[in-house]
Amino acid sequence: MKKLIFLFSLTIFNISSGQVGINTQSPAATLDVVHNATTPAGVIAPRLTADDLISRDNDYGPNQNGAIVFVTELATVNNTQKTNHITAPGYYFFSSSENKWISMSSGTEPWHNVADHSPANSNSQNIYQMGQVIIGSSSVDANAQLEVASNDKGVLLPRLSTAQRDAMPSGITNGMLVYNANTDCFNYFSSTANKWLSLCGTFEPATFNIINCSAPTGPTGTYTKGSVLNNSNTYNLALNITSTGTFQIILKTNNGYSFIKTGNFTQTGPQEVALEGQGSPTNGPQTDAITSVEFNGIQITPACPLPSINILGNTTAFMVDCAGATLSGTYLAQVALNGTNYIDVPVTSVQTPGNALVETATINGIKFSSGNINITAGTTSIRLYGQGTPTSQGTNTYTFSIPGSTSCSVDVTANSSLGTFANPANRCFEIKTENASAADGYYWIKDNSSNKFKTYCDMSNGGWTLVNSRSEKQMLVDVRSQNLSINTLVAKNPVTTLTGVFNEYDFSLSSAVMNNIGSSKANKEIRIIIKQAGSTGTTVSDVENSTVAPINDTWAKENYYNVTVIGGNNPYTQNYTTNEYTAQGKLFNIPFGKPVTGATNYNFDGKPFAATPVGFYSSAGFFTGFYGGLGNVSSNAAANNVTYTYTSDATKSFTFNKYYINDIFGLYQNSETQLNHHIGTCNNSTDDFGGTSNCAAGWANWRPHNLNLNNGNYEGRLLQYYVK
Repeated sequence: MKKLIFLFSLTIFNISSGQVGINTQSPAATLDVVHNATTPAGVIAPRLTADDLISRDNDYGPNQNGAIVFVTELATVNNTQKTNHITAPGYYFFSSSENKWISMSSGTEPWHNVADHSPANSNSQNIYQMGQVIIGSSSVDANAQLEVASNDKGVLLPRLSTAQRDAMPSGITNGMLVYNANTDCFNYFSSTANKWLSLCGTFEPATFNIINCSAPTGPTGTYTKGSVLNNSNTYNLALNITSTGTFQIILKTNNGYSFIKTGNFTQTGPQEVALEGQGSPTNGPQTDAITSVEFNGIQITPACPLPSINILGNTTAFMVDCAGATLSGTYLAQVALNGTNYIDVPVTSVQTPGNALVETATINGIKFSSGNINITAGTTSIRLYGQGTPTSQGTNTYTFSIPGSTSCSVDVTANSSLGTFANPANRCFEIKTENASAADGYYWIKDNSSNKFKTYCDMSNGGWTLVNSRSEKQMLVDVRSQNLSINTLVAKNPVTTLTGVFNEYDFSLSSAVMNNIGSSKANKEIRIIIKQAGSTGTTVSDVENSTVAPINDTWAKENYYNVTVIGGNNPYTQNYTTNEYTAQGKLFNIPFGKPVTGATNYNFDGKPFAATPVGFYSSAGFFTGFYGGLGNVSSNAAANNVTYTYTSDATKSFTFNKYYINDIFGLYQNSETQLNHHIGTCNNSTDDFGGTSNCAAGWANWRPHNLNLNNGNYEGRLLQYYVK
């Protein structure tokens, strides 16, 4: 009885003081269990089955946070949210914040480190698991290695731009899957194709843009209020394809119709696409704008305004002046028409304004059409643009009807395309022979292997082919060579592409071209001119747009040398040192010539003049063109003086003596006194318009005339050779 009283008193004391001791009267903590050697050591928590916990599920809440139990058996009934993680017998504690029982056993870590296959213990490790994995559920599909279960959430894969995707290291595993943020589609890597493919189709969406909003961009066909669009109603777009792939293009209006085209671009670069019309115009007459442009489902804003569409409505009537119709442009067989080919027709009166379409029938591969145009009270003319490609040469009549007026007709002559890039000639003379109306300008000729070259053709004088053009700077400063013999010249800056430009200051056709020219005519004609005015621009690329054509230069007209070779020898391969030729020309606007084959003397200023045209197209190592030579006139007496007044500048004149006519149409560097008004003058001279030169031998003593400033340097005069 005393013992019971004592034990009760001890218990009361310990409880009151907030500490409990087992096997000790002096607990060192709230609960202190001391080992008793006579009994097994340890603390045993309440032992329950999982079914017991499930049956008392509602008993565990915030007040039971941290409660510890030992689960002896797994559940035989369905687990609840609280018991869902009881997967093995053992100690568990209740977490009220997570509202579930949590295992106190460390167990075996299910994730392993890739590096050493040890249990993973850090979130910075690369990990793996051999078993099935499910997220969002406790039951995984038997055939799934990874399952994500949810009824209100999705899965996000890596989201990369095209550039980021393509920056992945090499050796990408077959089947790798990413989301492409640029194309808005999933991409997977195919090791067979060795590239990324799109789940939106085999090809990724193409990328492209509109090149311009001028022809061929724009509508085709006739558009009438209430009429359903057909296959003639298209809208053309000139596009630049920057990457291949699928495409969908939609153009919309606000008038009941639109244009669409889908397909696959397989090539990059410029491409014309015809969108197909759908629907029918609701209103008219009016002019409709393209109000919406979609490329691959994305709304875009073109950099230029797209051409509008004219809708026909009320009957239109107007009068024109057929006799005043004018034809513009060049028409060549086998050469497509462009924006320069059209017919302008004056409008004299408008009875009923409205929209109209005026066009001709297709004849010889071409037609003329106004397209849908809006005729107003203020309309003074209409323009019919040419379309198509002339099939053959010849003249054809094109007739078009005007609403409310009589028909009009215009004759169109398609000339030969000879001399174009598509159809190069052997020489300019052939082009002139086939097309008598051919104008001076740049044409295409060929060698005997049909390689194409662009050069200048002097058509005004019968079809001369320019084979060489060199400036004084090129001869005296850049090359420093007196060798201008045709059969020793090499090709310089030949133009062989459509985008190439002619270099007036340094040009020579290839030997194959010159040989081909020389083989095309029995009696060869050669022309040498000295041209004073070069291109009017500041660079060599300006020459083709120059206002001074090679044969229209004043200096060239007054200083030239024409030679007809008797016997038909090729000027490229033969050495012309004999007298088997005739010649005519001018020196300082004074006529000279050798009218009789075999004659020695020239007539100069109406008087016999002994001259030896040494090296005329020769292989002698230099070419002077016309060589009077010191001593061919008896003396430098005043009686042999001639005064030349510059046509280009009447304030300048030049008195020279025939005694010094020497090396006129070429370059021959020596110490002889020569006229400085053709090729080269002395460095110590400040006069570009008078006197003679006597430069000591040596290139440093020569300079070009101060003419034709180009890129900071004077090119001087130009020496040009032509063949016919």
